[in-house]
Amino acid sequence: MDLATATNFIPLNALDVTYLLVVGFIGGLVSGFIGSGGAFVLTPAMMSMGVPGIVAVASNICHKFPKALVGAIKRAKYGQVDVKLGLVVGVSAEAGVIYGAHIQQMIHQRFGDAGSNLYVSLAFVIILGIIGSYVLWDAMKTRADAGDEPEKVARLARWVQTIHIPGTMVYFKSLNARVSVLFTIPLGFATGMLAATIAVGGFIGVPAMHYVLGAPALMASATELVTAFVMGVGGTMKYAWSGLVDIRLAMIILAGSLFGIQLGAIGTTYVKPHMIKMVMGVIMVLVMISRAIAIPVYLSELDLIDKLAPHLPGALLNISFVVLIAALASGAAIVFAALWSGISASRREALLATSAATAFSPDTVASPANPQLSPLGRFERFLLATDGSEYSAGAVREALRMAGKCGARLRAVSVIAGGDAELYAMGEQLITKELNAARACLDDVHLLASSVGVAYESEASQGNQVYQEIVSQAEKMQADLIIMGRRGRHGMARLMVGPSTVRVIGHARCNVLVVPRAAKLSGRHFVVASDGSRYGDTAAFTAAQLAKLYGTPVTVISVTRPEHSEERRREAHQIVNRLVSFLKQEGVKVEGKVPHGRADAMIVQTAVEKNADLIIVGSRGRTGLERVLLGNTSERVIDEAHCAVLVVKTA
Repeated sequence: MDLATATNFIPLNALDVTYLLVVGFIGGLVSGFIGSGGAFVLTPAMMSMGVPGIVAVASNICHKFPKALVGAIKRAKYGQVDVKLGLVVGVSAEAGVIYGAHIQQMIHQRFGDAGSNLYVSLAFVIILGIIGSYVLWDAMKTRADAGDEPEKVARLARWVQTIHIPGTMVYFKSLNARVSVLFTIPLGFATGMLAATIAVGGFIGVPAMHYVLGAPALMASATELVTAFVMGVGGTMKYAWSGLVDIRLAMIILAGSLFGIQLGAIGTTYVKPHMIKMVMGVIMVLVMISRAIAIPVYLSELDLIDKLAPHLPGALLNISFVVLIAALASGAAIVFAALWSGISASRREALLATSAATAFSPDTVASPANPQLSPLGRFERFLLATDGSEYSAGAVREALRMAGKCGARLRAVSVIAGGDAELYAMGEQLITKELNAARACLDDVHLLASSVGVAYESEASQGNQVYQEIVSQAEKMQADLIIMGRRGRHGMARLMVGPSTVRVIGHARCNVLVVPRAAKLSGRHFVVASDGSRYGDTAAFTAAQLAKLYGTPVTVISVTRPEHSEERRREAHQIVNRLVSFLKQEGVKVEGKVPHGRADAMIVQTAVEKNADLIIVGSRGRTGLERVLLGNTSERVIDEAHCAVLVVKTA
């Protein structure tokens, strides 16, 4: 039997493929923003092309699990994913998917496409009518009442977290509490059932994690992507075994979704929790209306009501589809608005940090006008983040040395990671022991500070996310510089430098100095890397201030790559010459260099050749969307360099 005459599959033309790519892109965009829920629109979109309902559901589930994995990895970089919670819920969700798929197949076998369509539509109307209305109401209430205050745990979630059932308690970092798996099992099973019915369980999964378990809205929407991946794998196998997955539809939609989900995930970093609820609520209510409009058509086809007039079924289905498109467009518009607003605000902050008189030009170097949150204008307030391990030794040593040289006040913090809070539920004595160990470490630093005459204060605290606590401490004291250690350069310790270090750099408003264990900042030689952007200019300005303080020679570099054009290579020489001229005017001994190769490798190699004890880089590159976290080049430089690395922020 050829494809065109196969029962379960339809022929596709160029217009169909284009339509599926666009719908997949927008569905992925919304999915990356609210969790996996954006995939709901893809099932009716395929059905509108004549795809049988059960095939649309099966193909949608097939496309979802790789997309969910991409989204989960993307948002994990922003610290928004609780992998343990996603997997625990995913286990029971898998059971729900298998059972739900069995029911879906039974309905289709007995009542045909009309029965399956009615079953799906009723599920949409009931689930979305209840959950969508509540989420939308809660979003508006949160916006009106909470303002900039942290979102509060729902009353139901607080009650769930107080229930202790021996042998079933599990700690989840996103909840910062232990919860019985007896609560996660029915929530996961219901999520899986819905996923097998309409190809998306996020409408239950995300609200359940947030309102029932108590996860923050951002983490609930991100963690549900892990559950969606688990469900997608099992659901695809179940439906494919019966020959119901059209791999063409799945791959075309996936191609569009993979682009959209990246933008959606980035959008979450620019919005407050109530905005994610708003997107969820708007989409849910509109889809509910869309499905409700189509229900009379399916009832008529099953002879459960009188036959409709000949023109009514087509008209109702068209109206239903238009409302679906409106839901899709509304969600996409809100996500794009959040992205535009966030990126615009980020750029405005950067522009405010650069004075109009010294704005970037071929002959000048931009210097930030506001020194309060940067060491460019002053070196008075340092924040040292230490965990008491051997990897913090270099940071402690250089923090004391720099503070003594600059006459700065030093505040040291030691934060017990959120994962260690699990000890608290096992007994106050254990967590007290951890805090006492941290305080003892800080007391040792105090003795060293006193011996060199450095003004010192300290605090040991416990936080769900280490980086958030460090950044918060820096903002409270208006720190000029955060000083941190770096994990080892081999094996598992080398992965991603250490997530806390990366996230502190990504979220802090002040500069961050990363010091390897054996590194010493004595002023032998500094290397400054610039790409010609305002971030590179700020790095050069910082280098000038530090070089004058330490009496240190400087090498300025701008790296070119093999694929760069001759024009780009000439530009690199112009960048170096401009910065060299600026540093000479500042009285700094300086030389320029334009190495050719991979940027991070050339920066580290130059530091080795010059026996440099400090590399200075900007916090962001100049390609693509404004980066939320540390750029890849800077991250690799920190990871590979033997010397200290100063990451300079523009504001």
